[in-house]
Amino acid sequence: MNIALIPYTARRHLVMALLLTAGGLCAWWVTLFLVMIVNPLLYSALHWQFWPRTEGWFYLAGLGATIAFLSVFFEGALRRRQLGWRLFWSSLGAFTTVGGISLGMPLVRYLLPVFTGELTDQLLADPSLLTLRYRISLFLLLGVWSGIGPWVARRLHAVVTRNTRWGGRDGEAALPPPGWAEWFGILFSHVVGSAVAGLFAALAWHVPSYYDDLAGDLYLSAALAAATFGGLHGLLVWPIPDDLYAGWIRVLSYERYGLRIPVPHVDGAPAERFLGHFPRGLDLYMPAEAHVMELHTSFVYDKDRGYAVRGLSIQPTVVKRTLERIDLRYDARRPAPLETQLRMEDRVLLGPAGDTEVEFLMLPKEER
Repeated sequence: MNIALIPYTARRHLVMALLLTAGGLCAWWVTLFLVMIVNPLLYSALHWQFWPRTEGWFYLAGLGATIAFLSVFFEGALRRRQLGWRLFWSSLGAFTTVGGISLGMPLVRYLLPVFTGELTDQLLADPSLLTLRYRISLFLLLGVWSGIGPWVARRLHAVVTRNTRWGGRDGEAALPPPGWAEWFGILFSHVVGSAVAGLFAALAWHVPSYYDDLAGDLYLSAALAAATFGGLHGLLVWPIPDDLYAGWIRVLSYERYGLRIPVPHVDGAPAERFLGHFPRGLDLYMPAEAHVMELHTSFVYDKDRGYAVRGLSIQPTVVKRTLERIDLRYDARRPAPLETQLRMEDRVLLGPAGDTEVEFLMLPKEER
């Protein structure tokens, strides 16, 4: 997990999904190893074996702990946190998940007979019952706590980093901390996203094992459920966020080809970068021979972490992107200059013939 190797495209959101899919399969393999290899060895050597009901706990708790651990651990790797702190916060998320699942499974088992009849209660007493109708609650429990565990680790890490500058890089403490409203929104996305992943994992577990034409193999259905849960958890709960990247301006015209400057400040504060040929005070100087005015345009990074470009000159200022062309030349009859939001690889053409060309890029913050 190296942020420098993940370009800012829509495909970046698949990185966490693929990695957690692999993590889910590893958790399934370890559970299978315990049940199929370790359990018989314990019985042959010590005449002791796992209680049959613990097999489901091994599967759900191991899968939840693995996904929670890897989600926080990979985030720490992307943010370049120290390895010791990465392990600590990841383990905290995993232990929280295992604790919640361990407490929730007996509760679900004891509450389920309240909503069923006497005949069904006899079926529920059998630990080998594999009906989705009575097991979907366990997958939902897995999903909810696999979201709460990483959220607790991320929330406590933010508090510790802000107050003590421990648990991460010094640069993280300088960033504005999220408020409680934002943290509740993050909790909602964690819980709902992981719950949806749990429900789809239950479906992936039930269909192949129930219909013989598809597979009819409980081992493979458990593997498919683990892979489905890991993939959707990585896709819905914590995809790679925009705050790991920063906007840059790069000159494409031959006068200053390849020159680039970042738009936001190092501490993440709002900023505005001015481009023109005025000899002093500009962030990006372009020669007048390139048909650039003294103060031609500016690039803005606002408090909402959005990027925009403003036209400050009566000379043509055109933003080009796929199937779109926007003219931002300044109109003296308007109270404020025109502006438009910037996207990755947008090109800004300056001058009557577009002789000066500037490109907007989103690059990892480490580039600074």
